Amino acid sequence: MRQTFVSQLRWVFCVAAGLLFVAGGAMQSAQAQLALVGAAKVDITPKQRVRMYGYGSRITESEGIAGRLKAKALAIGGEKGEELAVLLTVDSGDVPGELRAEVLRRVQSKTPLKPERFMLCNSHNHSCPDLTGTASMTAAQSERITAYARRLTDLLEKVVLDAITARRPGRLSWTRGTVGFATNRRVLKDGGWTGFGCVGGALADHSLPLLRVVDENDQLIALVVNYACHNTTLRGNFKQIHGDWAASAQEFIEADHPGAVALVTIGCGGDSDPCPHGTVKLCEQHGRAMADEVKRLLQGKFTPITPELVARSRPLEVACHEPPALDELRKRVGQSWALGRVLAELERGQKPAKTRTVQIATWVFGDDLAMVFLSDEPGVDYALRIKSELDGSRLWINAYTNEITYYIASKRVLNEGGYEARNSLSNTISYGIPERVQPPIEDRIVERVRSLLPDGFAAD
Repeated sequence: MRQTFVSQLRWVFCVAAGLLFVAGGAMQSAQAQLALVGAAKVDITPKQRVRMYGYGSRITESEGIAGRLKAKALAIGGEKGEELAVLLTVDSGDVPGELRAEVLRRVQSKTPLKPERFMLCNSHNHSCPDLTGTASMTAAQSERITAYARRLTDLLEKVVLDAITARRPGRLSWTRGTVGFATNRRVLKDGGWTGFGCVGGALADHSLPLLRVVDENDQLIALVVNYACHNTTLRGNFKQIHGDWAASAQEFIEADHPGAVALVTIGCGGDSDPCPHGTVKLCEQHGRAMADEVKRLLQGKFTPITPELVARSRPLEVACHEPPALDELRKRVGQSWALGRVLAELERGQKPAKTRTVQIATWVFGDDLAMVFLSDEPGVDYALRIKSELDGSRLWINAYTNEITYYIASKRVLNEGGYEARNSLSNTISYGIPERVQPPIEDRIVERVRSLLPDGFAAD
């Protein structure tokens, strides 16, 4: 009896030892997949007063600095046949496409970097310099913002090159948590939009994916987090420069983990606001919540990521309808700033646009993770639908990438109407009659994302 027990015990130990050996081998295999990785950051806070982004009623310039603005870069690969990729995050409302193109051109003059492997993620912060609204500025305001744009171009070039120079062997892994301050902002009555607010229980995406980048000695190099929420804790009555909750989160994460560079990208938060909102203290409260979740996640399990990154980009070109007569268009403009821009172009004698573009790209890390990059301001339905129709357990969805021109309203939001619907791509290309846009923009974008991802990312 005793011999039988001892034999069984030895068998259990052998099996356990074998499993540990296999697990250890798998871990070593995952850890052996090294790639060059590097991160850098730079302060991009304006040195003089400037017009501020967002909130059309705020036409005066900034009145001091309440928080610093940063740009961060993460460089991946670029050796032994692996192509370089760079993720650039900027505490900005919207970095214009031509400024991004100039930064890329300068970097390309020094090292190979393909456009689909260079992603600029705006924080869409509304308490920063307005780089896109010079047409509504006085001559002096325009001169100051133009000077800031020139300086910003130099700084973004510098931070990208610094990250490339800082590369050393390292590993990538990721996990996902949750944070709860994003709240749907669309107040409805009888199924129609009535205004903005904090609508508890309505659609929002609270997921918080976290990318961990360490060197070969497991020292943190960078932490990248993503959250689907407008960066608008501070409202139109706030007149100082500040990076809002995204900047606060970066500061707290870096303070918690000295030596790491923290980068924040924004998900499909076109119809989500931080709640509560209104003060710098609340920016810090939301930022602290993100930093605490990052700290918690770092104590748990991460999925190793293969360093071979396959990047694909295929913009979605959407044909515009025939424009109505100017008098008819003036009747439709209403409160739509998007249609207002179209009307201004036509009144200046410019030819109407034949197409509008949504930038769509993907970064696929083997079978481990796929990052989706969408331009403009898509609402929460896009992330929820993409993650439900594809394998959401391996998807990371970034919005506000490369350029921001209009809202990308979902079918639900277009049916409800209101602010995001009026200022959407659908409303723009149809000159104010978005229900005529068929097939819906939502279906086209989801299908384009699906076409850019390998078949292995299809949902079960």
